Amino acid sequence: MAHGPRKTLWVAVLDGSKGLIYRNEGDAEYPVLRPVEISKQYIPADRDIHTDRPGRMFVGTGHRSAVDQGDAHEHEETRFVEKLVEHLNAAALDGEFDQILIYADSDSLGDIRPHYHDELTRRLIKDFPLDIVNEPVDKLEARVKDAIAPY
Repeated sequence: MAHGPRKTLWVAVLDGSKGLIYRNEGDAEYPVLRPVEISKQYIPADRDIHTDRPGRMFVGTGHRSAVDQGDAHEHEETRFVEKLVEHLNAAALDGEFDQILIYADSDSLGDIRPHYHDELTRRLIKDFPLDIVNEPVDKLEARVKDAIAPY
């Protein structure tokens, strides 16, 4: 039986401070994931980023209002995952993979989905709202096997 050319599958696993990209060197029945890239970012707690008390501003006659500094920790996590999806977009455009699975915690997935390039979307088998960045590779391989079985 003739088989078509083998497709390169990448698996991206990420959260707000860690991103892992694997290439499947096995097949659909027996995935063997090898790291392509590991990205980590230390993001201090919000209380450690903001050392000052919230600022105040005068509103109208004699009224004051606190100025919200926002959640700097969350902002840094969003920037981190957006950089990762930019890398995945570039890799898709360069043809570095044919198919991709993405696993990310639900907050990160919500942040990155609007940034998927059309080429990344075309190659995307599925993205999963799962926080499994610290899961052992053998468990991830089992997830990959289940995810690509229908394809």
